[in-house]
Amino acid sequence: MPDLTAPAPGGVATAAGFRVIYHAPVCPDCASPDVTTGEVETGDGLAETALTCRACGTAWPMACVAEWGGPQ
Repeated sequence: MPDLTAPAPGGVATAAGFRVIYHAPVCPDCASPDVTTGEVETGDGLAETALTCRACGTAWPMACVAEWGGPQ
């Protein structure tokens, strides 16, 4: 199990060497700012918290985890 660092701004703990990148609450398909959050089925039996556009129905992850070589 990786060592956990102190919670990042927003209260999300990150594993050493990784960071959480939050996606903008603007639809990537139609550019609408009319966005909500909720649990969305991923298709493989799992659900994740996602942003969903009320105008066109597009859903995308609320955040992603990326490798981070910056300050630890």
